[in-house]
Formats: sequence, C-alpha cells, structure tokens
Amino acid sequence: MAVNVTGRAPLELPKDIDAIRAPSKTTKVVVLLAVSATIALLFICAGAFTVYRNMRQTDQEHNWVDHSQAVLSNLQVQTQRLDRVDFNLELYAATGDRARLKAAETPLSYLNVDYIQLEELVKDNQSQERHAQDLKKAVQRLDAAIGGISAGANMAVPDKQILDCRDAINILQQEERNLLAARTDGSKEASYRSFLLSAAYLGISLTIVIVLFVFLFRDVIRRRADEKMLFAAKVELEATVSKLTKNAEESRLMTSARDEMQLCMTSKQAHKSIVRHMELLLPGTSGATLVINNSRRMVEIAARWGEEASLLDGFAPEACCGLRVGKARWRKPSESELHCAHFTGRTPENYLCVPLAAHGETQGFIFVCCGTPESLVLAEERTPLIQQMAELASLSIASLNLKAKLEMQSIRDSLTGLFNRHFMEIALERELHRAARQGTTLAVMMLDVDHFKQLNDTFGHEAGDVVLREVAECFRRSLREEDVICRYGGEEFVVIMPDATVDTATRRAEMIRFAVSEIRTHLRGELVGTVTVSIGIAMYPDSGKDGGNLIQLADAAMYRAKNAGRNQVVLEKRV
Repeated sequence: MAVNVTGRAPLELPKDIDAIRAPSKTTKVVVLLAVSATIALLFICAGAFTVYRNMRQTDQEHNWVDHSQAVLSNLQVQTQRLDRVDFNLELYAATGDRARLKAAETPLSYLNVDYIQLEELVKDNQSQERHAQDLKKAVQRLDAAIGGISAGANMAVPDKQILDCRDAINILQQEERNLLAARTDGSKEASYRSFLLSAAYLGISLTIVIVLFVFLFRDVIRRRADEKMLFAAKVELEATVSKLTKNAEESRLMTSARDEMQLCMTSKQAHKSIVRHMELLLPGTSGATLVINNSRRMVEIAARWGEEASLLDGFAPEACCGLRVGKARWRKPSESELHCAHFTGRTPENYLCVPLAAHGETQGFIFVCCGTPESLVLAEERTPLIQQMAELASLSIASLNLKAKLEMQSIRDSLTGLFNRHFMEIALERELHRAARQGTTLAVMMLDVDHFKQLNDTFGHEAGDVVLREVAECFRRSLREEDVICRYGGEEFVVIMPDATVDTATRRAEMIRFAVSEIRTHLRGELVGTVTVSIGIAMYPDSGKDGGNLIQLADAAMYRAKNAGRNQVVLEKRV
C-alpha cells in the first residue's frame, strides 16, 4: 500500500502548483510519506514477524498433536496385535491345534517391531519412556511364555503376561491422551491467536490481506490434497475389505472341504467330495479327478464336474505331462504349447493338471479345464488354493486307501484272496442268526484238496501255491455272489451258503468238484498233475444248529469222502 501511495504522489505533485512553488511543503510531504512508509514498513515487518512467530508456534503445536496421535496409533496397533495373540492362544488352548500357536507367534514378532517405533516416538518424554520400557519387559515375558508352550515346557495360556502387556499399553495410552488433550488445547489457542492477528491486520494492510489469502489458498490446496489422500485411503480400504471377505469365503470353503473329507468312508466318497468343492472353488470351469489303478498302468476317471467331455477314461500315466513332471502344470498358449495325450476329440486350450501324491506315492491327478477367459483368470488367481485342495485330497484318499488295504488284510487270505478263518467264524455266526430269524436253511461245505502234501513234495511249494490259487478261483466261478468262501487252513476251505437247500448245496458241490477236476496247472512249462477235491456238507438246522458243530460235522463228512476214495461229495445228516 505504501508503495502505491509513494508512486501515486509524484503524479499528483505536478498538479499542485502551490506545492511546486513551495519546496518546504514538498519536503514535508516527502518526509511524511517517508515516515509513513517507514512506519508502515515497520508495522508490516512487525506484523509479519508476529504472524510468522505465531504460525511457527501453531505448527509446533500441530506437530506435537500429530506426534501424540502417532504414539496412540502405534499403541492401538499393538493392542490389536495383542488381541490376535490372545485370540489364537485361546483357540490353541481349546483345540490343541499347533497352527494356532504358530499364528500367535506371528503378531508377537510384530510387537517387537512396533515397540522399536514406539521407543523412537517417546524418547522425548522420560515418563513415557519408562512406561515403554515396562511394556518391553511385559512383551518379553509373554514371548518367553509362548516359547515355553512351543517347547512343550508349559501348556497353560499366559493370561498374566497378556494382562501385563495390556496394562502397560493402557498406561501409555492414558498418559498420551492427556498430553494430546493439552497439546490440542495449545494448538487451538495458537490457531485462535493467529486468527485475531490476521483479522487485525486485515483492515490495515492490503499486503497482509494478500498474505492471508495466500495462506488460506494454501490451506485449500492442502485440504484438497488431504481429501484426495482420504479418498485414496477409502478406495484402498474398500479393496482390502473386499479381499479379506474373499479370503474368508475361500477359507470357509477349504474348511468345509477338510471337514467333509474327514467324514468320507471310502475313496469314492472322497472323490465326489473333491469335485463338489472344486466346482464351488472354480465356478465356470469343468474337470475331473483321476486315479491310477492297482496295476499302475492305467489312469481312470473317478469323478467329474462341469460339462467337460473330451477327457479319456483310461490312459497310460505317461500321457499326462503333470504326472510326468510330478507337479502342477498349466497348459496355456502363452506358457506352453505341449499338450497332454489324455483327450478325445477337440483338445482344450487352457487346462491345469495337479498330481495327487501322498506318502511318496502318486495316486492320480486333478484336471481343471478353463473354457472361458473369466474362468481362466479365476483359476490362475486360485492356483494356490487348488494346490491346497489337491494336498488335502491326496492325504484323505491315501488314508482311506490305506485303511481299506488294512481292512482287506485283516479279513483276506494273502495267497488266495479268499476270506480267512477269523472272518469265516464271524460270517457263520451272523448267517446262523439270520437263518434262525428268517426260518431258512444254511449249508456249510468243508473242501480239501486231495493228495496236496504229495503234490508239494513232488513239485515244490511254489506249485502248491499255484494250485491253491487256481482252486480258489474255481470256487469263485462256481458259487453264488452271496456265498462266503474262506480258506480254513492249509489246503482246506469252507463255504457258507445262506438260503441253500440240500439239493442246492449238493448240486453246487458237484459243480465245484467237477470244475476242479478239469484244472490243468502248469509250472515252468511242466504239467503239475490232476487236482481233485473231497467235499463234506452239513446243513442247518438238519445237521446242527451251532456253528462249531456244523464245522465239525462238515469236516467229518469230508473225511468220509476221502476215506471212500476222494474226489467225492458226502452229505452229513444227523440221525
């Protein structure tokens, strides 16, 4: 303003003739203008200095407020991490799941990192620094307690250490809130003083007004920048929430798959469960689970989902590239042009093969076909989940197969594949109770291979084993599906025939005897003689009503057949 006045005066002086004629007046005006300009300049400088000092103080107050907020934010994060530690320890105490103990150690390790930041923030305040040291000691005690649990030295949840940590954090928070309240009041007072000074100088100097507008404009710019940052943070938060929701859904699906597979009793049920959850995990895709058969020479489809129809049902394991490399393999035009050889008709462009392997044995693989770009993107995003599903399925199927194998070994004879004597006793007792309830008959056959010891001595035990397997196979072909065929011991066999009359049992025994006599066994190109059997039959309830008694009677009838010349059928009847 002074510059404008000083600049305008020379233009006005020439108009004032008296002033030109009176140099003394001009001098007075100049002096006055100079004094005014000096006073105005000093006033402006003083005002600028006062405003500057006040603004500096305001900034310092704001910085202290920000500092307190940073401390409180750090303490809030530590509280959340401590909550996660407490939550996972409670779950561990309730379930004994070691994964929960591992999950508790992760946020605990972050507590140490947060403490380093907190220590840097409170180093200007001795009281808070002491409280921070107390917090550090409490966290160290909690860390030691969890370490003891991991080592097996202690299984109790460290409630006291967690409570100590919470108390230390609460003390820090309370003191920092008090500081924040005082600093906030100081910040408000500084802002108020700044406003008063600005309002006072607003009517005195245009420069101050301009400066004020500059400051206001700068505030607007900062507010806009803050709004942009807030909007960006909001967008990021929404994305994070969406991601967490998605992860929660995927976690629930994996948990459901695990729980359902634990309920499966057979590998067939497990495969059906796998494809159901794969369809939920990858909507819009199609595929199947495939297993390697017992001969390890053929891969067959166990279960399907979707509408994929180009997959072969029966092919060599070498036809799948995923099985050859032993790991999950994508076939996509951008990654690999080599196709697997297990397709019929049109070969899909994008598919994934994930081997199913557990306990060092490959059981098959999961095939996923992506027929649309959307399903391909989804499958690529969830490839880790697919691999987790494959691992879960592999362990479940391997356990079920092992269980079935053990059950089979417990009731089957390893040489002939027939039921063993223990199973025969259980089956005979069960069938006798059923026959008693229903009022039906039951036949028990005792069969013995004639001259078996002589055959063993002449051709060796290997030939004897071959003969027993062929005789057992002959029994399977000659009897009904509901009949129970057992190896009683050595060369003796027992057949339980539910709902069989005397005529039915006799006719079946004759069929067996004739079929066995037609067996021609060769070992290393040499004919191993003729094989015949002697058969004794006991009937329920005509011969007896007790299982052990029926076996004895059938055995006695079989010995009478042997004594009568072998290769005969004798029916035992109680007089």
